Amino acid sequence: METPGIFLSYLAGLLSFFSPCVLAMAPGYLAVLTGSLPDEEGKNQHQMVKAALVFITGFSLVFVLLGTAFSALSQLLTGLRVVFLKVGGVVLILLGLSQWDLFRFFPLQREWRLQIKEPFTGSMGWLLAGITFAFGWTPCVGPILGMILTLAGSSGRIGTGLLLLTVYSLGLATPFFFMALAYHRFYKWTKKILSYSRLITLLTGFLLIVVGILLFTDRFTLLSAYLNRILGGQSLENLLFTK
Repeated sequence: METPGIFLSYLAGLLSFFSPCVLAMAPGYLAVLTGSLPDEEGKNQHQMVKAALVFITGFSLVFVLLGTAFSALSQLLTGLRVVFLKVGGVVLILLGLSQWDLFRFFPLQREWRLQIKEPFTGSMGWLLAGITFAFGWTPCVGPILGMILTLAGSSGRIGTGLLLLTVYSLGLATPFFFMALAYHRFYKWTKKILSYSRLITLLTGFLLIVVGILLFTDRFTLLSAYLNRILGGQSLENLLFTK
C-alpha cells in the first residue's frame, strides 16, 4: 500500500488544486486573504507568502486529522478489511463516474464553501480560512480526497494514514505556495490551464476508477510489491517510520 499510495497522494493533491473550481478561485482567494495584490515589483509579496503558508497549515491540519481518524477506525475494524476494500472500491468507482458526468453523486453536488468578501487579517484569520477551505470546498476536492482517505483507511495503520494525508496536503499546497511567491506570473499561467479543465476532470475520474478497481479486487498490494522491489525491498513508509 505505502509506496504507490504516497505517489498517488501527492498527485491527488495537485489534481485537487487544478480542479476547475479551485483553480478558478485560488487567485482571488489569496488576494482576499491579504486584502491587496502584490504589484509587479513584488510589493506586498512577503505578506501574501506569509498568509499562504498559514492558510496551507490550516487545511493541512484538517486533512491530516481526517487521515489519522480513518486509519484509526480501520485499525479497530481489522476484521472488516475485506468489506472496507469492497465498499471503498465501489465508492471510488462511482466518484470517478461522477467526474465523467455518467453518475451523479448528489451529496457532492452541494456546495458548502464560504464566500469570503472581507480580508482575513492576521495569522488566526488566515488559519481559519485554511480550515474553512478544507471543510467547505467539498464539490472541488471531495472525490479525490475520498480516494486518499480510502487508501488511508484500507492501510489499517495510523502512521500510514498520517503520512498519506500529509503528502496529499503537500501536493495541494505546492501550487498555492508558488502562486503566492509569483502571483502575477502564476495567475496568467492558471488562466491558460483553465482551458484544459475538462481534460483534468476526465483524468481525475480515470484515476479514481482505476484505484477503485484495484482496491475492490485487492490488487493494490501487487503494485506496492512491485514498487517496493524497486526501492530494494523497502517501502517509503518503512524508510520513514523505522530505524
